Amino acid sequence: MLLKTWRSGGLLLSLAIPGYASAALGEAPFTPGASAAVDARVSVYKPTQSAQGFRVAGLELNNGTGVLEFVDSKGRVFALRWSGPDLPDMGMLLGPYLPVFKASVQAARQAGKRGGPVAVQSAGLVLLSTGAMGAFQGYAYLEALVPPGLDIQALLN
Repeated sequence: MLLKTWRSGGLLLSLAIPGYASAALGEAPFTPGASAAVDARVSVYKPTQSAQGFRVAGLELNNGTGVLEFVDSKGRVFALRWSGPDLPDMGMLLGPYLPVFKASVQAARQAGKRGGPVAVQSAGLVLLSTGAMGAFQGYAYLEALVPPGLDIQALLN
């Protein structure tokens, strides 16, 4: 599980930003208590601070999948990484970028692609989701929000 392999040596802090509820890309990080619908999907929330100029928080979803959200200095989720037995709720994670994801998946299906990794690079969204039943992993990030100088591929792989 992702949260068990996640290094949590940082200082615990609150990432609460009033009015926001989910870990959706481009938006504020997950805030416990802000939305009953989102809270119902999250079983564990573990905030921390990173030394590289951004924050990282861990969520464990009720389906056992771990999600890390990477938050920039302005309080926006610029990247997500997930790993676990089931896919996370992509609507919860991608928020306004869900239509971009769905359109890419639909285009791949129309081109005859079934199964295998899902790769998206469109409208500033970069996403890779791989795995099979019981062992999924992936990441998504917004190119425009990645902090300058950060090697996003090294962070997410």
